[in-house]
Amino acid sequence: MARVPYAMLCACLLLAGCSAVRNGDEAYGTEVGGVFYVLADMAVHVINPANLSVVTTITQDQDGNTLSNVGSNGGAANISRSWNDAVLAEDPSPSVNKSYIFVNEGDVYPGPGNSTHSYVTVIDTSTAQIIARVSVSPLPVHIYVVNPTREVWTHSDTDGTFDVIAIADVAAGNLTATSVPGLVREGGHGKLLLDTDLYPKSYATNVNEQWLNQLNLVERTRTAAFDFSTIIPACTGTHSIVYSNISQHAYVECVDGGIFEWDTVNDTLVHYFANITGYLTASLGNDWILASNSDTNLVTLLLPQANGVQAEVAYSVSVEGNPQHPVFYSNSSDFTTTSGLQAYTIFFPLADNTNIANLATGLDATSASYMNAPGDCVYDNTTAITDESMGLTLASTGSTVQTPQCGACAPGFDPFDASAFNASLSGMRYVTLANIQSNASQGLLGNTTFIPAGAVKPSAAASTGANQCSFGELYRTAKRGGPFIAQPADIPTASVYFIDASSARGPEVYGSVNTSTSPSTISWVPLDVPELLTQVLGAA
Repeated sequence: MARVPYAMLCACLLLAGCSAVRNGDEAYGTEVGGVFYVLADMAVHVINPANLSVVTTITQDQDGNTLSNVGSNGGAANISRSWNDAVLAEDPSPSVNKSYIFVNEGDVYPGPGNSTHSYVTVIDTSTAQIIARVSVSPLPVHIYVVNPTREVWTHSDTDGTFDVIAIADVAAGNLTATSVPGLVREGGHGKLLLDTDLYPKSYATNVNEQWLNQLNLVERTRTAAFDFSTIIPACTGTHSIVYSNISQHAYVECVDGGIFEWDTVNDTLVHYFANITGYLTASLGNDWILASNSDTNLVTLLLPQANGVQAEVAYSVSVEGNPQHPVFYSNSSDFTTTSGLQAYTIFFPLADNTNIANLATGLDATSASYMNAPGDCVYDNTTAITDESMGLTLASTGSTVQTPQCGACAPGFDPFDASAFNASLSGMRYVTLANIQSNASQGLLGNTTFIPAGAVKPSAAASTGANQCSFGELYRTAKRGGPFIAQPADIPTASVYFIDASSARGPEVYGSVNTSTSPSTISWVPLDVPELLTQVLGAA
């Protein structure tokens, strides 16, 4: 039986999984039976979670080259291509009926004159092979599939340009990207809001500007730009953005803290939540908005109301361990409810620092202040360590550095040594909506359940202006595929852990599969098309 095309799937579900500022492929996550594509150093692993096996490993591109980034980033080092976001997109035309994974590469290559560019890698999921590499504007991070037009949109963090790839061009053999500049006002990191309820209207954010940009996805134009600098002066830029078709409001994260609620019908500000901060996600049914603050380990749940009415600040949940972008799970495939009673389980991948030497100091090694100026470091040019301090160097007594192994200079960082970290302290946390509501009725925060599932490796800050021995940002992704939630780990070994969200005993580790070093991006590919099962899984 052929897979239901995504657009039809969205219509069948009326919603949701196809809605709310996502990459555009989330509805596939509810489909059972498939494989995870895991991108790691010099390899792309195709893993069947059901039997914990590596079906195949991709080690060459369309030209037979290794997956190295030779010639990029101002040098010729033969190291792995870096992988940013990925998205699954379909070409459902009868003559093709295939799906492809489009992956942003994070390396920047020289072009003609002083120009630079990056690439998007294209994987054919029917053969599990890389079939193309498309030149796009430099440093693309986020990528989206716009299903009504069958296009993939990718965003450059360097100049703010969007590049558009027509999915049909893959099969046609003339794959190129069309550059669409001017959709945002400044260069910088940002996101695109996709929702079937808004289409063809969209909104784009930018961390470097005090404007909310309204776009037309069909015409590829900016139709309006809303200056919020006077009404929300504390918000100097925007990042994550989600949507609820219950309220017809967008919810926008400010880079300085706080979020604001925007009426997309009248394009007016509804409310600015100055005391709520964090990365925003929307539940599958658009009935909950989550703000995840990894600095304070606090997650706030907002309940959308009617159009023009500000959301209710409903619940708060303490999620220890530097919680990352949550993944919603429900046994139901019907997300049309607007009652707020959907039986969600919410999973949080954890990206906490588990370095044994750091933890031995007895300090909070995951706090924002520790990240920027580790509390076990003694610096020579300040008496007060603050989050804003920059460029501090370690103090010395004579020629001897007082704290040579503090912070990110501790054993295990460079060179990386997994034995210098305690993997049992990290993994994933989850909480059910029922738990959150029950605790709230007693005046308590929702409490999460911890699942040990490996740790990710921290690193030193890359900036030359950073405090000595300070840390780089820690990230960890997770992806749903049927009953499984998959997340990568570096410690105790490079691997992917699979959480069985449907277990009768409650969510638990189903197993793990070893990978090449530095597994990062994960994509789920349902394989219910018979010929794909035969070619990729070897099943009848």
